[in-house]
Amino acid sequence: MIINEDININQNIKNDSVSLWLIATIFTLITLIIIGGITRLTESGLSITEWQPISGIFFPFSELSWQKEFDKYKLIPEFIIVNQSMSLGEFKIIYFWEWFHRSLARLLGLVFFIPCLYFWYRKKFSKKEKIFLPFILLMGVTQAFVGWYMVQSGLVENTNVSQYRLATHLSIAFLILGGLFLLYLLRSEKIVFLESKPTPVLKISSLILLILTFVQIILGAFMSGTRSGLSYNTWPLIDGEFIPDGLFSISVWYLNFFENPLTIHFDHRILAYILCVIIFIQFIYINKKFSSTPYKRSSLYLLSIMLYQVIVGIIAVIYQVPIIIGVLHQFGAVLLFLAALRHFYLIICCQFRFLKEPALNHR
Repeated sequence: MIINEDININQNIKNDSVSLWLIATIFTLITLIIIGGITRLTESGLSITEWQPISGIFFPFSELSWQKEFDKYKLIPEFIIVNQSMSLGEFKIIYFWEWFHRSLARLLGLVFFIPCLYFWYRKKFSKKEKIFLPFILLMGVTQAFVGWYMVQSGLVENTNVSQYRLATHLSIAFLILGGLFLLYLLRSEKIVFLESKPTPVLKISSLILLILTFVQIILGAFMSGTRSGLSYNTWPLIDGEFIPDGLFSISVWYLNFFENPLTIHFDHRILAYILCVIIFIQFIYINKKFSSTPYKRSSLYLLSIMLYQVIVGIIAVIYQVPIIIGVLHQFGAVLLFLAALRHFYLIICCQFRFLKEPALNHR
């Protein structure tokens, strides 16, 4: 017999101040990830050639300030090799997106750090949260340095940033997002009592699903960094073949997975198919084995988001990644990652009967 199955997880969210702060921080970070995608898609990432954490806050308004920034941009390879004909007006557009991206990152730091200090002082965090939060802060500080480290890779010899540094930058962003979302889930969602525990198959497949979703997102960063999405614009075949020639054209075989646009593109597609299969099989399995509504809803969310992501991805490939489609695809990646993380959390919650610790000193 199901004990209180109608305890829907979404009904157990406490609207305490810490939970609202986590929601605001998560929303700001998602916005930052999307703006980062726009910055990448509009080729704006190298428009600001210096890292000035304080003075960089100020937007150039005078013509003298604009000309000064434009002159700095003219010294880097991207302008010399690719954008020699760019006008000052065109430069202002790409400069805005990079400035907005950096400014939003600064805002995110304030949104996270200042309330965190206040809640810590007011003793609103549990012992587990006090262990977890410094790691998120450390990743945030690291992300700032990695962001500049990434930009530097495109300022001297290359016209693009390093795909390795781009993937690292995106990886840390999603790790921070996952950490914040997990904190929110642990604080806000209660256990769902079931008639039976999750099976080993469900536990393992949910873990594999979460890991592969993260790997797929990183592959997406390599797709962007090597411009693989612009190189092969047919579906379902690549250059007329399902398994194209040239997957291991680089003599050092393992470098093909990181530097060969064809291999990266092929891997991204194959992993998408694998994710579709895992999510679909799990959806069928859950609907046959469990009567738990939260499980069914979670698997349905995953299936719906994955189908959306595949459709948008196919459109992006065929039409050579229009900006709006690229942004929608990146947003889909965020949704899929959060859905996979929540699905995994839900199953682990039921498995170990996690009970939410009472919030400390909520006033």
